[in-house]
Amino acid sequence: MEHEMLHHNWMGSYILLSYAIAVAASYMSLELAGRAGRVFTSASSRFWLIAQALVLGYGIWAMHFVGMMAFQVNAATSLNYPITVLSGLIAVAFVYPALLVLHSGAFTLRRLGIAGAIAGTGIVAMHYSGMAAYRMPGTELQINFVALIASVIIAVGASMAALFLFHTLTSDWARRQTKMQLSLVKVGAAAVMGVAITGMHYTGMAALQFKVVDEMKLGIAADGIDTTLHALVIGVVSFLLMGLAVTSVLMDAGRGGDLDDLDFGSAAD
Repeated sequence: MEHEMLHHNWMGSYILLSYAIAVAASYMSLELAGRAGRVFTSASSRFWLIAQALVLGYGIWAMHFVGMMAFQVNAATSLNYPITVLSGLIAVAFVYPALLVLHSGAFTLRRLGIAGAIAGTGIVAMHYSGMAAYRMPGTELQINFVALIASVIIAVGASMAALFLFHTLTSDWARRQTKMQLSLVKVGAAAVMGVAITGMHYTGMAALQFKVVDEMKLGIAADGIDTTLHALVIGVVSFLLMGLAVTSVLMDAGRGGDLDDLDFGSAAD
């Protein structure tokens, strides 16, 4: 007997929310990039790198799970909490060393490629481990390898583009720009990064297809996690995290820590 693929729809409001989270996380990570400095040499730089990794890593993680809620099916679904938490840790655990590689010496394409590969690997691992937390009784998971490969390429490419922007905002070019010019650059870059991040997610979603193998189990209501509430909680926590990042930036600016006043590190000279 040949089984049918599970029918699904996409909820536009969740798609927009996932994009908004991706853009907000991207903007704040770009803002924090200017605080990290060009060379990783001090405790202050370490603080900003950690903050940047947390905001970007958990921002992508939150976008992923809100994006999953856009995937609407007439079936019982639930999320595994331990795997969900682990997937968020994975994102941060890869983004931070990628930033360290980027800032640990003179900027080169080789360094950018290595850092991009590390961050991209983390995003891919976060996405597919997060999908492993998504439980749907009565179905069997199938993989579209073309979409899977495309999602990996997009993840690495998007990571390299993001890291290049981070480098640009800690370069001499950034010091020559006005605050208004830099703000416009960050807004535009965040919008583009948001497209890349969400593009990777939804390409990754297309790589995983659910085949119905037991219609009886498929129709039983789950007593598991309320995934709608879960998505909203993730969104709120993400914006709180970004709000803390905004507060940190404003406090730093109040102490005279704006980009124009930063020492970008003479250790590389």
